[in-house]
Amino acid sequence: MLKFRLWGTVLWLGLALIVWGQWPLRATAATDPATEVKAAYVVDANSGQAIYADHADKKLPIASLSKLMTLYLVTQAVRKGQVKWTDNVPISADVRKLAASPTLSTMPMAKDEKFTVKELFAATLVGSSNSSAIALGELIGGSNAKFIQLMNQQAARWQLAAHFVSASGLDNTDLIRYHYNLPGTSNQAQNLVSARAITTVARQLIKDYPAVIDIANHGSIKIHRYRVATSVQILKGQKHYDAAVPVDGLKTGYTAQAGACLVATFKQGGRRLIATTLGGTWKYTANAKLRLQTQQQERYHNVAPATMKYRLPGTQTTLKLVAKSSVKRWENVQQPFRQTQTAAVPVQRQQVNYLAANTTVMRLRLTDPNSGTVTTVAYVSPKAQMIPGPMQQVAKATATKHQLNLPLAFAN
Repeated sequence: MLKFRLWGTVLWLGLALIVWGQWPLRATAATDPATEVKAAYVVDANSGQAIYADHADKKLPIASLSKLMTLYLVTQAVRKGQVKWTDNVPISADVRKLAASPTLSTMPMAKDEKFTVKELFAATLVGSSNSSAIALGELIGGSNAKFIQLMNQQAARWQLAAHFVSASGLDNTDLIRYHYNLPGTSNQAQNLVSARAITTVARQLIKDYPAVIDIANHGSIKIHRYRVATSVQILKGQKHYDAAVPVDGLKTGYTAQAGACLVATFKQGGRRLIATTLGGTWKYTANAKLRLQTQQQERYHNVAPATMKYRLPGTQTTLKLVAKSSVKRWENVQQPFRQTQTAAVPVQRQQVNYLAANTTVMRLRLTDPNSGTVTTVAYVSPKAQMIPGPMQQVAKATATKHQLNLPLAFAN
């Protein structure tokens, strides 16, 4: 479990100064429940580099974060021409009944009132409207069950740790009252998705439909006569906004079983990042601390030196190698990448070794201790070279020794 802890007494100040920069922040004082989560994941939205991972592949309830998959499939249906943003969405009697719920609805759907795909997309994203998500699913899939099948098929294509039974993220304990529990599932069934998986969905949604950020970054939206407030109350202008770690989206989720879940999008160093926390006791605190840690400790830079000196295994020869390409990555300043060198060419022991120009001689393996991400950089010989084998070097050294001793023998 990801835990951020507060320092409790002055007695621990010395220890705090030593480990304060470590990731994640840990100490000896009592755990702050507001900063506990069951899983966390931070990724670069552009490159896909994992920056931090904690229980990131464990399937957990994610509540309304599930709507990100629903919205992604809507954008794909629009892109393929299956529906248009201006199309009216059929609203079933059960969906309208759900929309009237005082606890499960954020936007009413009066009888015979019509809504477009664009309007329900915005209501689903900004206001986390359950009825809007289900109505969109029925439009795209033809039925609720067929749409959920599409959700699971997409997850399988991306090889995600995910299983969906709901287009909205509500579990069957709520859906059963409106006949939207998936046939063949238990009365307690719910979507189970890993932090890495739902972050991947968010990343793909942003990549394929960048306007999603512009839509999400609103305190509220007006649909017909309804004012739908955002569920992401850490946006600028909202009551939980934190200027130290600002965000511009994306989605919250909460059920009693899932706890507080959040996918937050933000920028650092001109690059877009996504931070996901699942199973929190409060929606925003743990994610904010995770973003703050990223801001304070992560740097995006060239992680492989342009040149390296490398001693060929088994020889006395040291070569100056050149990186085949520059590699920029996020790296934690407190816990830098672990480096491992691996020989890329065999060395002939009893004969001269010929290295052509730009031959890959060594591979540098860089492992991120925080996320497990591995990056490999190839290093090449900048020019053609002739290198004697180890046995030849021994023979040459022996011959030189005999030559140096020869005059002494005559002197005796």
